[in-house]
Amino acid sequence: MNAGVTLSLRLLRLSARRRLALVLGALVVGLGLYGLAFPATYLGGVLILPLVLSAWLFGWQGGLLCIAGISLILGISYGVTFCATFWSSAWFVPFVTGTLYGLAVCLTVAVLRRMTDALLGAQHTIARDEQAYQQEHALNELKDQALQNLGHELRTPLTNIQGHLELLGTYQNQLDAATQARFIRYARSGCEDLLSLITTALEMAQAAGAQQPLRLSVFSLRPVIQTVLAHFEPQFLRDHRVELDIAESVQVHADPGFVRQIVRNLLTNAGKYTPAQTGVTVSAVPMSASNEPHGQAGLIYVRVSDQGPGIPLEQQPLLFQRFVRLPNATDSTQPGSGLGLAICKQLVEAMGGSIWVESTGRNGEGCCFSFTLMSRSASGTEDQVKRAGGCNGQANDIPPGTYEQCEASSLRRD
Repeated sequence: MNAGVTLSLRLLRLSARRRLALVLGALVVGLGLYGLAFPATYLGGVLILPLVLSAWLFGWQGGLLCIAGISLILGISYGVTFCATFWSSAWFVPFVTGTLYGLAVCLTVAVLRRMTDALLGAQHTIARDEQAYQQEHALNELKDQALQNLGHELRTPLTNIQGHLELLGTYQNQLDAATQARFIRYARSGCEDLLSLITTALEMAQAAGAQQPLRLSVFSLRPVIQTVLAHFEPQFLRDHRVELDIAESVQVHADPGFVRQIVRNLLTNAGKYTPAQTGVTVSAVPMSASNEPHGQAGLIYVRVSDQGPGIPLEQQPLLFQRFVRLPNATDSTQPGSGLGLAICKQLVEAMGGSIWVESTGRNGEGCCFSFTLMSRSASGTEDQVKRAGGCNGQANDIPPGTYEQCEASSLRRD
């Protein structure tokens, strides 16, 4: 029975042309068999199959049209065979009875077809509602996880602010002016972190599609990276050997603020997830279209590589999604909101570049996050930026208030 139901449903998936060909084929075969036995034997049953097919595939209209065609063909054959004696012959009653029986079959199959359509429609509606429920449930879980991550992340700037203000309040008379100014600067930095994190989280969660203007200029890359390192957390510089492999001659056409934010995000990730006393290398070289799959002539290839545990290959496609933290990140004690690499991706693409990760996933071999920037000599720079996402000097879908210190919420295995 299941095979019959399956076959019936498969027939409904046929195109109209194939349905018509199937009905006409069954009708020709049925009439042929009927004609072979006529007039010796009455084989009206062989005409039921095309009638059922027409009513099932085309509804009651198709069934009635098939009955009319069969009745017309049989009436003509009876008239030719029996002439005026047909009305008094033994074939008249079977002809009328068969026509009425065929009409009943046609209406019955048409009703079954309509009920089937209603059941299939209800099934599709239930499946669609179930899918919508599952998507909503997954979205709620994602939001809950994001709020939980943000809750952990908010404690860091709040603790920074509270700690330095308490030190100022307790030891104000014992601290010199330089120390007090440094503590105030740290507290202000914590306020900026907090404001940036809240603004970014709200803008990303609401997908407001706000825009932040691009400020493109030509500049030397090495001093910008040195500025990032100079303002980086001292603990990171004590725990990791940072090597800067960028020639003074390397110049790019990009937004300096975006570049600082991207590099800070990537270095923050390296500090979070790599063991102490291991090396972190920041390098940049001109790239040609032949030396990398992501390469294109006239681009600068920037890499941030470490010696950490690496990222499994199956988890790497999730890295640049919003509010996503990978299992080894959520199991660790390191805070993170799942936004850092998503922000990096938006900023890099807004400047006309691309970003990716390379890692074998084996412990100790680390990760290499790479992104591209346009070089000073790249031709058609502004056109490339616009095609890649910057429109009329705007970076698409980058929330305002995403300041450089937001990288504290960055993810690497997020």
